Amino acid sequence: MSERINDAGDVRLIVLRAPAGFGKTTAMLQYSARRQESGAVIRWLNLDASDNDLGRFLAHFDAAIACVAPRVGTASGEPGLLELIDRVAASRANFTMFLDDFEVVESLAVLDLIRQLVDHLPSGWQIVIGSRVVPGLGLGRLRARGQLLEVGPGHLRFSLEETAEYLHNRRGLTLASSELGRLHKVTDGWATAVWLASLALEGHDDPGTFLATFSGSHAAITEYLAEDVLVRLPDAQREFLLRTSVLHELSAPVCDALLEHTGSAALLAELERANLFLTTLDNPGHYRYHSLFREFLCAQLTQLDPSALPVLHMRASQWYEGEGRPVPAIEHALHAGDHDCAGRLLDIHAQRLLDLGRFRLLARWLDSLPQVLLDSRYKLNVVRAWALIFTHRYADAQALVRRIDETMQRDEAGWNTELRAHMLALRPMLLVMTDQAHGLAMGIENHARIDPRYAFPYGLLTNLLAKLYAALERHEEARALLDQARRSHIEIGSTFSLVMAEALEGTISLRQGRLQDAIARFRLATNNMADDVAGRATGSAPSAMLFAEALYEAGHLEQAGQVLTIYMALARESGASGQMVRGYITQSRLAWQRGEPDRAYGVLGELEFIGHRQSIGRLVVSAELERSRLALIQGDVAAAAACLRRAEAPELWSPERAVPVPLHEVETLEMGRLRLRVHAAEEGAGSAALDDLLAELPASIEQLHAQRRQRLALRTSLLLAEALQRAGRPEAALERMAQVLSYACTEGIVQPFADEGPVIASLALSRARAVLASGKMPAGAMAGYFERLELACAGAAGDFEASSNSAAIQQGRRGDALTQREIHVLKLLALGKSNAALAEALFLSQATIRAHLRNISGKLGASNRTEAVARAREQGLIS
Repeated sequence: MSERINDAGDVRLIVLRAPAGFGKTTAMLQYSARRQESGAVIRWLNLDASDNDLGRFLAHFDAAIACVAPRVGTASGEPGLLELIDRVAASRANFTMFLDDFEVVESLAVLDLIRQLVDHLPSGWQIVIGSRVVPGLGLGRLRARGQLLEVGPGHLRFSLEETAEYLHNRRGLTLASSELGRLHKVTDGWATAVWLASLALEGHDDPGTFLATFSGSHAAITEYLAEDVLVRLPDAQREFLLRTSVLHELSAPVCDALLEHTGSAALLAELERANLFLTTLDNPGHYRYHSLFREFLCAQLTQLDPSALPVLHMRASQWYEGEGRPVPAIEHALHAGDHDCAGRLLDIHAQRLLDLGRFRLLARWLDSLPQVLLDSRYKLNVVRAWALIFTHRYADAQALVRRIDETMQRDEAGWNTELRAHMLALRPMLLVMTDQAHGLAMGIENHARIDPRYAFPYGLLTNLLAKLYAALERHEEARALLDQARRSHIEIGSTFSLVMAEALEGTISLRQGRLQDAIARFRLATNNMADDVAGRATGSAPSAMLFAEALYEAGHLEQAGQVLTIYMALARESGASGQMVRGYITQSRLAWQRGEPDRAYGVLGELEFIGHRQSIGRLVVSAELERSRLALIQGDVAAAAACLRRAEAPELWSPERAVPVPLHEVETLEMGRLRLRVHAAEEGAGSAALDDLLAELPASIEQLHAQRRQRLALRTSLLLAEALQRAGRPEAALERMAQVLSYACTEGIVQPFADEGPVIASLALSRARAVLASGKMPAGAMAGYFERLELACAGAAGDFEASSNSAAIQQGRRGDALTQREIHVLKLLALGKSNAALAEALFLSQATIRAHLRNISGKLGASNRTEAVARAREQGLIS
């Protein structure tokens, strides 16, 4: 087994997968020792269920890699996910991270993060995983690339020779060949069974008699542990093992508190020296039991002394409370069934956990408390309502708010001003997040009544109004509200709310067409806004959806995809409906750009399903609008019209349900109708429909500019250019395109020109190639703009260019100057590299490589790769 891992070479990921007791941890420890001997830095994380909290996992991982991938500069607070990945990718250390008990990781957000980390591991880095199940990390990609080593139960089983070697060298036992063969057969090479059998053999004079009755099964091992191992231990050790099994992590102080006497340090040292039951953790003096052994101990304690369990859990809770660690204190109180204690602790600490955005943790705890206790603790009912809202359990939240309102009517005196402030913010927040039309009016009214001293509800309600005002184009009012909100957030250290405020500022910039400012703000909100990692991880998911959308608009498709891969699962858990729309639409468009139409439509189907399941009609509307746009790109006007009709269905827009602001400032019903009018109009001069559009659109565009809605003005201008082209006025269409590009260039706006379909893409491509051929490239940060624009539009423009008779559009590809990037691609192509190899060498996707190759072939007039290389050599472009 060790040889298989040692010969793994430079694989990125090693996965040891087998049931409990097969020696995964032992094999990992052996490999760890070998890696240390080779000079590698080793870090080891033993995972537990709490590591499904992305913030907790991120904090542990960041601490583990600090010595080999330190943070840059002196920024305070925890790192963002993207910053962490960038640090890993830039590291030149020889480093191996071991993640044991990986089967406990079920969070899609944590799994997506690890998948991204593996994809970006530099040379010299490895991640080694021990798991009882196949980890959900998309292993197929790594397997195909030869970057994965899989070690299964068959590899981990002891061979007959390994069994003999283990017994002789590690346990000091020598068996006759028949006895050895019997032991190997009944244990089937199961390492734990071999180990436990060796313990029993030490106390038996007749190995053959014992082995004749030992089966090696789980039942036999349980029976053996109960009747042989524990019985033979000194009373003090046996009692220590049983009673400390309620702990996930052991140290002398907490064990002393649990047992109500000193001496735990000596017992832990004895067990460690015996090397039987404990695993040493990175923190000196801290241990954990082997998971299989801990399960056995807990079961034995439950059977032998069930009344001891709640007592032990309460002692642990009290110790952790005294240490100022409320989270494990509350966990143990709940395990003890002491709901009053858990409620008391939550009364004390829930507000801080709210400030930090720990909504999922609060929801889990409060779900486990009886309703009668919550009804007597008004604060906890309010906290639970916030937790339900921000974990998107809207039906449960609505039922709870109704229950709270009834309680308030029965007992007005029991509700203090702080709780009333929470309710003033909570009610409109729930209405807005469930598309209730009167949410905005209630929010405005309640904001005038809420006391700013209660910073959490005041800050959230202020953020909410700022968001609604921004969507209504009341930007100055929105910014003034955000300034108020920030002061409240800073006062209580509510990093979750600070992230929201910065993202809202970015949203205003995006709406006003200031793409670079928006990207900077979204990056800040996504990466660096929080002092508490758990709050940052939760709060930054919605901002990450905005970040991905803005990156996509700037043509940074690879980065946009990376952000979505990391944050999309978390956004599904914690993102608001507007950010859900942005994330899903961007994900669908990325799939379309990669040439995966089935995937693009599948993403929209998922968005529609969520909308129906959560009764948020505008999610369904957004999915249908995007389907309509895709149908128009493919020239299917009838299908586009059908999608638009479904988006206009009255049941999705009933007055009592729809909040009077869009989920997206561009992808609205109005834009869908306008696109359909442009594409459905009969082409050619004299078309009445086109004449109407050409008369309407310029005034609309001027009005949008006056309202500082430059993002929507740009999209509308693109549709005007298409209408001019379809009306047989190509010169006017190119002139309009030049005007749009003169602005888009300053902000680096790229992707909308490709997204509007082949006519717009071809017009933009023609203009981009004219600029590139002229040699008059813009200076500064936008120096590569027209190259990126050409790359984005080349594929989308292909069909139109092939069929267009317009001389202005059909300048021809031959003779156009190759960009430096295309020449670089040609040089690598001449070396015989495949598309996959080109993508890896240039850090691009294969879809981007294919677009480059289409451009190169068109410019050189070549029909295939070989001919393109030959013509490039003829022209002296490459040697």
